[in-house]
Amino acid sequence: MTEVSHLRLKTLGWFVMFPVPFIGIVPWWLHGHLEGPFRWEGGWRQWLGMWLILNGLGLAGWCVHLFTTQGRGTPVPLDPPKQFVATGPYRFVRNPMALGLFLILAGESALYQSRATFLYMLLVIGLMHLFVCLVEEPDLQRRFGSSYAAYRQQVPRWIPRPISGAHQPMKG
Repeated sequence: MTEVSHLRLKTLGWFVMFPVPFIGIVPWWLHGHLEGPFRWEGGWRQWLGMWLILNGLGLAGWCVHLFTTQGRGTPVPLDPPKQFVATGPYRFVRNPMALGLFLILAGESALYQSRATFLYMLLVIGLMHLFVCLVEEPDLQRRFGSSYAAYRQQVPRWIPRPISGAHQPMKG
């Protein structure tokens, strides 16, 4: 088995244990137990929800691919990438994987038309922000030093900067 195949299997195991329950099962459970069973009505909010979920899955999947192939690690803090990754969506925002997960949660809120799921999304965003600021960024600074410090100065944490002809994204 190649190194990348091994990393992908490890990542799949981690995702089954963490993001799938917290991003998939919990919102579904919250809506079902607090607001009733899911009903597809085909309104614009539900179609928007599907669009957000698919885009969030695509963005998060792209990030996972970059972490395993370029970073030689997993997206899980217990088994992080060994190489610094600043390509793909990481050229425009420092946390595109988390943004992908936020898109999924926003999509679930719209799909279920659920206040409970929306409030859960806000809680997850707040907790993720604290984790990134207090744990992840100090760890990245320690592990990657000046390359991460320069990256931090050039790339915003949460809100992607607009792509323009004058903007030169980071190389890496």
